[in-house]
Amino acid sequence: MKKLKLLILSFFLLLHLGCSKDFLDETAYTDVTLDYIYTTPEGLKAALVGLYQVHRSLYNSNFGESQRAIIMAAKSDLTVVRAGQIALWAQLRWGHSPDGYQGQLLHAFWKHYYKVIDRSNAIIKNAELSEDLNDEMRILLSEAKVLRAEAYFTLFRMFNNIYLTTEPTSPENAFDKITEKSSENEIFELIERDLEYAEKYLDWVNTPGKVNLAMAKHLYAKVSMWQNEWEKAIIKSEDIINSGFYTLMASPKYVFDGINNYGARSTSPPNRETIFNLQFSNPNIGGGIKTLINWNYITNYGQIRGAKYDRNYGGRGAGWVYPNQYMLSLFEEDDLRIDNAYFRTKYYYNDKPNLPAGKSLGDEITIPFEFTNFWYQRRHPSCLKFSPNKNDLDWDPSVGVSQANFIIYRLAETYLIASEAYMRLGGNNDQNALYYLNSIRTRAGVDNLNFIDQNTVLEERARELSFEGQRWYTLKRMGVLFERITQYAGNDGYKDAARQNMKPHYVNFPIPSDQLDLMGADYPQNEGY
Repeated sequence: MKKLKLLILSFFLLLHLGCSKDFLDETAYTDVTLDYIYTTPEGLKAALVGLYQVHRSLYNSNFGESQRAIIMAAKSDLTVVRAGQIALWAQLRWGHSPDGYQGQLLHAFWKHYYKVIDRSNAIIKNAELSEDLNDEMRILLSEAKVLRAEAYFTLFRMFNNIYLTTEPTSPENAFDKITEKSSENEIFELIERDLEYAEKYLDWVNTPGKVNLAMAKHLYAKVSMWQNEWEKAIIKSEDIINSGFYTLMASPKYVFDGINNYGARSTSPPNRETIFNLQFSNPNIGGGIKTLINWNYITNYGQIRGAKYDRNYGGRGAGWVYPNQYMLSLFEEDDLRIDNAYFRTKYYYNDKPNLPAGKSLGDEITIPFEFTNFWYQRRHPSCLKFSPNKNDLDWDPSVGVSQANFIIYRLAETYLIASEAYMRLGGNNDQNALYYLNSIRTRAGVDNLNFIDQNTVLEERARELSFEGQRWYTLKRMGVLFERITQYAGNDGYKDAARQNMKPHYVNFPIPSDQLDLMGADYPQNEGY
């Protein structure tokens, strides 16, 4: 016992002696300090790596079969969603309650974009206070400002009643109550201020996956469209179009090919249509994980006797999210976008040992439409936009998970923004509006049009940009979201519950209750919830 007491006494004596002034000295003996991170180019680059990782994280998850990456694409007048958790979103059975599990799912979006904002605020606030701010640092600062602008723009379009903050979270403000939403003018003023700053310093081309001048201008054009500022939208769009750094790919089959070939042989020309995409490079450290994004979109044709999963068909799929009847009806028969480019509409027997009687390799697989469930599960036309490059040697098409760079903005949308803006200003026969619209149609191999109105724009955007996550926002901006969902969502008599479930106030997402609880008691929920 005496020995035990002696040991305890010795321990506390050593602890007391060890806690000397020198021991408690908080002097940093490495170069990595907050001052270093925010006041040097090398430090800002490191901080931006973390910001890009947060920005990309929404698309780099297998939670709920990778639903977060595709919810905005599935909630559309262009889709029929057969099964899975994503069907609950598309059919509007989920997404309209701020409480419980639905509230938790909505919380993921709210939290994600405010996390991007908070990380951006930390970079921006501290860098702007630096006495050594130089042009290299201003370029890096601009990247953070564009990502903050994009996050606020997305939050506003989704949740409407949002609040602005340009202060990073700190011990001093972490528990401050927010009692009022920001006005629409305040939101757009901050977004435009960030983008105008970025336009001064960014270059047209940056490392793939990083913010560049074209992204800043493209985002500014979209923001301008939201405010009916047609002239400004035209200026920003034509700045990109006429820059000489970006061009439409010669054929639709190249638009989503050749952007994912890490070490693989590419059969495509360099992709100069992509303005900004999310970069993934498994198995490299920090390259992200393989997800189920593509799996959601590809029909499960490999379950048909005589067919096996194939790179040319998009690999293995669950057959959950498809183009609907309305979407497919918009394409002319010779439109190159459905010729194994953006979509695949035909499948062929490719598994010789298991061919059914009377079938040969290369015969088209046909299933009578009256076999409804079998058709939708295994033979329905599929979207190929998120399939890995066919020559990617790291891709095993027989498994569901895969990895592909994810295009967020591309030049085809810039053309269609310019087309619509000219139409809003000049009317249905405006030659500039028709020129930009017909440039997209010419690439697709279909005839030019000589008349343009809002419906023309919506239909061409559907053919060109469907499944890229822009449709819901476009319908909301034009004031036709309720009308379009109730008319076209799903297929007639099949998975069309959204037509009945849609309500006018669903044009805004509800603010999650757990977030309202953290804010002031008077913070407003969106109307109808």
